[in-house]
Amino acid sequence: MRLLQGATKDQVTGMSRCKPWLALLVITFLAAFISAAENYYAFLGVSREASTRDIRRAFKKLALTMHPDKNPNDQDAHDRFHKASQVYEVLKDDDLRMNYERFGEKGLEDSNHSSGYETYDFYRNDFGIYDDDLEIITLDSREFDAAVNSGELWFVNFYLPRCPHCHDLAPTWREFAKEMDGLVRIGVVNCEDNEVLCRSNGVSSYPTLLVFKEGTVKRYFGNRLEESLVKFAMRFVNSKVTELWHGNVFNEIEVAFASGIGWLITFCAETGGKVG
Repeated sequence: MRLLQGATKDQVTGMSRCKPWLALLVITFLAAFISAAENYYAFLGVSREASTRDIRRAFKKLALTMHPDKNPNDQDAHDRFHKASQVYEVLKDDDLRMNYERFGEKGLEDSNHSSGYETYDFYRNDFGIYDDDLEIITLDSREFDAAVNSGELWFVNFYLPRCPHCHDLAPTWREFAKEMDGLVRIGVVNCEDNEVLCRSNGVSSYPTLLVFKEGTVKRYFGNRLEESLVKFAMRFVNSKVTELWHGNVFNEIEVAFASGIGWLITFCAETGGKVG
């Protein structure tokens, strides 16, 4: 141990004895914070690193089993699901989530997050309708600007969960997303959860379909058939045809992977017919 200048040995010894107590206090304090933050995540069965999409999916799974409409003879069903709804409202909101992680439930005392919940049919039919589609990216307010200004081509569907036309489009939008995978980023925005974002993009009817490319926005006005959506989207795709042969194939594939740009490869027979 090294003596501090101007301190007696007894003073230094006293300081040394305080360190384990202080360390224990700090560890206990941090553990309490971590424990508080983990409780909400554990309730939904997700990790602290869970995305908003992961949180929605976890909450929907709970809603379909815990909802009072599914448990009419359980007197505690309302209270349990009310708590689940509060947990979801906190974790889906960036500011509330940060306050909860820093201060636990005390950090939520002055917040005005929702205290109610929807019907069972809403969670079954309308809630998070695109969350299970890997080719479709659900964009929230905090992610939207970075995505559409990334330099990539985005085709975004602005919808409302209770909109019949939005539900009519959903199967086609899923197939369209699979068709465009690797060429166009296909996104959706829930305008019930992101009202300000939708208004700022001039969305007043649903669904509204907008293409974002290099700072420009183009609205789609055609019919909602998959082939029409593909034809419209391909107008914005810059593509070139490269003939591959044994002398360049490995180099071209390496360049393609490095660029992150999708490729469509067609294999042809010697007669020129497509074989795969």
